[in-house]
Amino acid sequence: MRRHQLRATISGFTLAEVLIAVAIFVIAIFAILKMVSQSMSLVRSIQLQRPDLGTLAGKTMMAPPQTGEGGDVVNGLASGLSTPDDEDFGGNNGGSIALYPDATWDRYLEPIDATNGLDRATNGLYRATIRVIEINKGGEKSINKLNFLLFRPDLAEQEMGSAQ
Repeated sequence: MRRHQLRATISGFTLAEVLIAVAIFVIAIFAILKMVSQSMSLVRSIQLQRPDLGTLAGKTMMAPPQTGEGGDVVNGLASGLSTPDDEDFGGNNGGSIALYPDATWDRYLEPIDATNGLDRATNGLYRATIRVIEINKGGEKSINKLNFLLFRPDLAEQEMGSAQ
């Protein structure tokens, strides 16, 4: 009879307690796996950097006017189509350490003259177009454009001085 009483005093987990513990464990594991998956997708999206057209517009606005053969700034701002040297872009003489090795950019500046054609004055207003060409991993080419107005009276004076 004593043997039967010993069995009654030995306690263990019930089936319901085990099922609840396993359910909590599985929910916790799936929550952790989802957080790891989200972190990995965030890292992947950070690694796929794309050029910022606003930064290139800022570089265009801050670039000094091109002075030509004997001047200091050969890679400066001038009317027409130009592909400036940029160490961040592989297609713009960036080399192997470029931030965007499969991309190139160019800019097109067109003077907007509000004159009647009789005088040689220009107002320094330009229509600027920046174009970024990227080659994706699949070999597809994507082109992004940004158009804006640029007021640079110093560039207009430079071009008027070289036109005389």
